Amino acid sequence: EEPGSRLSPPAPGAALELPEGTMDPRSTFYVVRSTDVLALQTIERGGVTITIKAPRQMGKSSLLIRTVDRAKQMGKRVALLDFQFVDQAALNSADVFLRQFCAWLSLRLKLPDQSDYYWRLPLGHIQRCTEYVEDYILAQIAQPLVLAMDEVDKVFDTEFRSDFFGMLRGWHNRRQANSEWKRLDLVLVTSTEPYQLVANLNQSPFNVGQVLELEDFTVEQVADLNRRHDTPLDARAEARLSALVGGQPYLVRRALYLVASGQMTAETLFATATDERGAFGDHLRHHLLRIHDRPDLVAAMHEVLTRRTCNDEHTYFRLRGAGLVKREGRAVVPLCPLYEQYFRAHLPAQQASGRK
Repeated sequence: EEPGSRLSPPAPGAALELPEGTMDPRSTFYVVRSTDVLALQTIERGGVTITIKAPRQMGKSSLLIRTVDRAKQMGKRVALLDFQFVDQAALNSADVFLRQFCAWLSLRLKLPDQSDYYWRLPLGHIQRCTEYVEDYILAQIAQPLVLAMDEVDKVFDTEFRSDFFGMLRGWHNRRQANSEWKRLDLVLVTSTEPYQLVANLNQSPFNVGQVLELEDFTVEQVADLNRRHDTPLDARAEARLSALVGGQPYLVRRALYLVASGQMTAETLFATATDERGAFGDHLRHHLLRIHDRPDLVAAMHEVLTRRTCNDEHTYFRLRGAGLVKREGRAVVPLCPLYEQYFRAHLPAQQASGRK
C-alpha cells in the first residue's frame, strides 16, 4: 500500500474548518506568522497607519480581523469598511464615492449621517470628506478610532484613486500637528503593489507607518498545521505537498482539509492535482477564467512560462496581485509548481503572441 493512500477519518480533536474565507481570530487552525505579531503590537499604540499587502488568498482579511479584534480589546472604536461592497456607480464618481464613504463611516459608528450639511459647503470633495472626519466624526467619538479598509484595490481603476489615497496620506500626516488626528488609526489591506495605486509616492499612504507583507507558510508551519489536522499526511506526503504548492496558505489548508475529512486520499490528491475534478480544480479554473479574456495577461503568463520574465511591470504586478507569479532573483516564475503545470496545459495558446 502506498504511503498516505489510506482514507483518514475526520480529526478527533477540533472540528475541521472549511478552508474558505476569513478565519475567526480564535480558530484552532489559524497560523500565526511574524506579521501577526507586528500588526498586533502596532495597533496597541496610538495614531498608527498599517498596510497589509499580499496576493489573493494569503490571509490578509483574516489578519485584518485579528488586528481590529485586538483594537477592540484595547478599548478602541472600530469602523471596518470592506470595499468589495462599493458599487460601480460610486466608483464612477468621486463625489458619489466620498459622500457614500462618509455616510458609511457614520453608519458603522452608529452616528447620524451629516453628509448633507458638509456637501453644501463650497469645498472640494476631498476637503469635505476630511472636514467630515475631523469636524464631525472625531468630535463625536471620545476614544481612539480605527478606520480599517479591506479590498482597497477596488479603487484601483477609478479616476480619483490618487486623490482618495492622497487624502488618506494627508490624514496620516495631520497627526504631527493636530492632536485630534492622533486618535485615528488607519489600517489598509491591498493585493496590488501600492506604488501602482498612487503615482506620486509622497502622496501614498502605503509607504508610511507599518507595512506588512504576508509571506507563504514555512515548512515548519505546514508541518504544524498538518498536526492540527490530526496528521492526515505522513512525512513523505507533507514534503510532497510543500514541493507542489509551496506554502501558499489557501492551497495548504485545502489539501489538509480534504485529506483530514476523508474526502480524498493523499495519493489521489497528488495524482489529480491539476485535474478539473481534482482537489484544486475550482481554484485553478477560477484563476484561468480571470485572465482568459485579457490577452495582455495571457501573453504575459506565456512569457513567464517560456522565458521566465515579464517585461511590463504593470502587468507583472497585476499577475502578482492575483497570486499567480513571483520574483526569484531577476526571474519571474509561477507562484508554485502546481500553477506551472496547470497553466502550461490550459493557457490559451492562440493568444501567446499578443505582446511585443
